[in-house]
Amino acid sequence: MPKHRAATPRWPDGSRPPNVWPPLLTLLAGAGVLALVLLSGPATVRAVAVLAYLTIVPGLACVRLIRLPDRLTQVVLGVALSLALGTLVAQAMVQLRRWSPLLGLCALVTVGSVAALTELVRNRRTTRRGSVNSS
Repeated sequence: MPKHRAATPRWPDGSRPPNVWPPLLTLLAGAGVLALVLLSGPATVRAVAVLAYLTIVPGLACVRLIRLPDRLTQVVLGVALSLALGTLVAQAMVQLRRWSPLLGLCALVTVGSVAALTELVRNRRTTRRGSVNSS
């Protein structure tokens, strides 16, 4: 017997409602990475988590605000922007003579969290407009 996929929900105009999971996962990942570092988690787990976070999350959270249609483009631009943001934060700390790996991590978690919160607020406004239009 063939499996049937559930129909994806759509607004009256045919568009899809916004997905809230990526920004929520971004916020949780930032909190998790900071907790690992501040609570001195196992060194290997901490290193892998921090490296993965710094390589992917801040830039991808910012690129998601643009709403590009192609996911591969989103990921590539997200990784590139994450690396660029990491470099800018490091350069700023060196210029200000405030070098601290924890401060750099906090700055990049803040960038990712602000972008994720911006996306959540925008999605909420879109959801309200969609429900108002359907009434």
